[in-house]
Amino acid sequence: MRHAVESEELLTGTRSVHIVLSHFHLDHVVGLGYLPAFRLPSPPVLWGPGQALYGNSTGRILRQLLEPPFFTPGIASLFASIGELAEGENQCGAFSVRARQQPRHSEPTFAFRIDDLIAYCTDTAYDEGNAAFARNCSVLFHEAWSAESGPNADIHTSAREAGAIARRAGVDRLVLIHLNPLPGYDELDAATRREFDGTIVGRDLLEVAIG
Repeated sequence: MRHAVESEELLTGTRSVHIVLSHFHLDHVVGLGYLPAFRLPSPPVLWGPGQALYGNSTGRILRQLLEPPFFTPGIASLFASIGELAEGENQCGAFSVRARQQPRHSEPTFAFRIDDLIAYCTDTAYDEGNAAFARNCSVLFHEAWSAESGPNADIHTSAREAGAIARRAGVDRLVLIHLNPLPGYDELDAATRREFDGTIVGRDLLEVAIG
């Protein structure tokens, strides 16, 4: 989000933005505070899993964070609208976004798939269901919180486990995301390649060819 403010060319020519949230942990929503600095023709549309995963509206959940005294502009200044994601198919602007519930985290989260192009799975312990969910996608973006299974194995996936998901899904490429910097990225890459060779360690401003 910060890069999109500091490097205006990233949004050059963009007519509309739709933001899709997998869950509401702070490391996934605190960047919304950058939105007042975005230069867009119209405010973005936000989609969240509030009702589907937690029985409360996305807007009501986010108001706990995006209203004074935590956020002076207030949530009404940020979005053109706030929509609810359901498990299964969702139409978010021009994209059909399929959502799958991931129960193996400290709070349930959503994985996402866009056509046969992208699957996005983060904040979940190893979940074999994501291999079927991502089947034959061009690119799988999957979290890799540690190199091998460790102390957080009940809520996060290791790099080696992400590689196993990618291999079973038959994807073309795997991009490791939601990285813990402590193990070292070379260690993450090496662990993943024991299961799947077509791996890229994610980084800021990485460009990935899709399709």
